[in-house]
Amino acid sequence: MPTKKAKNGDDLQSAINSKGYTWEAGATEIASMSEELQKAHLGLEVDRKELQATERAIAAAEELRTFSAESFGAPPSVDWRNNGGNFITPIKNQGGCGSCVSFGTLATIEARFNIKCKTPGQNRDYSEGYLFFCGCGQCCNQGWNFGPALDFCQNKGILNESQYPYTANNQPCPAGLPAPSLKIDSWSAILPIADRKNALATKGPLVAGLAVFQDFFSYKTGVYKHVSGALAGYHAVSCIGYDDVQKCWICKNSWGTGWGDGGFFKIGYGQCGMDSQFAMYDPNVTCAPVNTCEQYLPALRNVLAVAQANPQLKRCLRYYVCGKLPRPVCTVQHITIARAVVAILQKCPQYRAPWCAALG
Repeated sequence: MPTKKAKNGDDLQSAINSKGYTWEAGATEIASMSEELQKAHLGLEVDRKELQATERAIAAAEELRTFSAESFGAPPSVDWRNNGGNFITPIKNQGGCGSCVSFGTLATIEARFNIKCKTPGQNRDYSEGYLFFCGCGQCCNQGWNFGPALDFCQNKGILNESQYPYTANNQPCPAGLPAPSLKIDSWSAILPIADRKNALATKGPLVAGLAVFQDFFSYKTGVYKHVSGALAGYHAVSCIGYDDVQKCWICKNSWGTGWGDGGFFKIGYGQCGMDSQFAMYDPNVTCAPVNTCEQYLPALRNVLAVAQANPQLKRCLRYYVCGKLPRPVCTVQHITIARAVVAILQKCPQYRAPWCAALG
């Protein structure tokens, strides 16, 4: 029986080694938090009856697949960080809000669009705040589940992060948001293990769930297997691959880069209910073009910051970019900056009004 409290430091590593496991524990940002705040970094809302029903469905699907004539053989390993390019978007941090379903769902969808559009390295950045706070509501303290999140992405749609930036606290769904132009086509739950691997190999990452025990907060690298500590709750992640040699799933988490292997982790087959109590979820997408205007946002923000500290530049920008009188005397450098901003806003006119309003 696992102990009620996770072992710490050298004791935990000794326990890992004594079982012949290969993962490494250590000091992480989340391991040093209180148990209350650790639990706030989860957020997959399930109950015992739901877990039991899913467990029975998975067992039945596995038994049925044994008699299936289907013989597709998935490759021995897949990792979409290195599969003809890196299709996985950067690690994010949900903070102390139970929004993991939103993060795991959109991490998967971001990667799926990259794969479908053949755009490795593209940082698609969709809004977890819009999905969570407009789809679930003020749910930081209760969490959410897969089906409603995926339904929202299919029926309502997805916004970019710049349209609704995420903050790790409850907030209302604001009025006046733009209508989403991006949706997933459909989604389905995958039960048999072989079908999960087939989908991972041929289509891309899947949304996944797992039980989290206290020792998981101290994970640094290797193939995680539960050793000690009580159940903290349930969590949603993006499964980005698998490795049959190491007998593990490869996953992207949403606890920042200060946890795990730069924010990623490997977990052994059969661990924490990932195979047996949770389906994996397969969102289908049609290639959607990237909003190329977003690449200019850092430059526009930087010019704003400089202008706030430089009154002469600010007056030049107000005149040449925003058309506000009077006409000032401007240096060649100020005219060059203004022309660069004008060029950007000609390509992306939707930014002109808010940029000029921010300029003042």
